[in-house]
Amino acid sequence: MQSLNVNDIEIQVERKPIKNLHLSVYPPDGRVHVSAPLSYLDEKIILYINKKWAWITAKRKALTSFDIQSPREYVSGEAHYFMGQLYRLKVIRDGRFPQHVEIVGDYINITVRPQAEPQHIEGVLYAWYKDHLTPVIAPMVEKYSEKLGVAPEHWEVRKMAARWGSCSTAKKKILFNIELAKKPKNCIEYVVLHEMAHLLSRTHSKAFRKILDLNLPNWGQIKEELNEFPL
Repeated sequence: MQSLNVNDIEIQVERKPIKNLHLSVYPPDGRVHVSAPLSYLDEKIILYINKKWAWITAKRKALTSFDIQSPREYVSGEAHYFMGQLYRLKVIRDGRFPQHVEIVGDYINITVRPQAEPQHIEGVLYAWYKDHLTPVIAPMVEKYSEKLGVAPEHWEVRKMAARWGSCSTAKKKILFNIELAKKPKNCIEYVVLHEMAHLLSRTHSKAFRKILDLNLPNWGQIKEELNEFPL
């Protein structure tokens, strides 16, 4: 890993056996990472970064301008992630309409009863998370079932205390943490592959890592991105 200073911002550069440059900006502090082909000189990478500078600046501003609150209070103005994007929460207390959640511009709007407590608002939001995460995971499970030649007997999305997912090799059952609804889709795919790889290898052995390498060559970078995203 190499660092380049461009316009007074430190850029992390990682050279890999790839054909094209890939640029990423990570929360919570707007860290900039570039994956570059092995043959690319610093000058060519810096030229690419400068061409993308307007996008980098806007992305860093978006990621660092939100005040992430913890613990959650589920009130209007609070910042929440969904599929890797940062939104403001807007709580609409109106008993005339059924409770529901929708994205409107930069806001996640939650309509609830006028007397709804924060715990209830949280429940409505997480039910929405689950409804949207499940159909994202389903085709990924199907994809890797075909590629790995093994499929779980059962999988589901639920709240988990400390893991992104878990796999019972004996029962062929996989659980995915509902918090994945807040992560980018490439992070979700990494967790799906990780847990399904355990159907073939119970431990994080050399054989296990080979499965990840063959099916998702940049899984190490994605894992890092996953763990950097705030909840």
